[in-house]
Amino acid sequence: MNESPSPNQIYELRQKFGWTQSEAAALVWVTLRGWQWWESGKRKMPIGLWELLLIKADLHPNFKWNRRPNPDKTA
Repeated sequence: MNESPSPNQIYELRQKFGWTQSEAAALVWVTLRGWQWWESGKRKMPIGLWELLLIKADLHPNFKWNRRPNPDKTA
């Protein structure tokens, strides 16, 4: 991963998870306007924030959440 995502990649990921633009922006700590600029292609999304979003979506190719079983749930 060494390139900023395309506006379409940003939009498609958001749609895949059913996030609003505001929800997606909050995940990577940016304003709604900043997110809108990325989706419109007015600005490029920094690669670090793209990677953060992929990590939070559990889609990053080099990082997967090590989820532990919930001790409150019965098997």
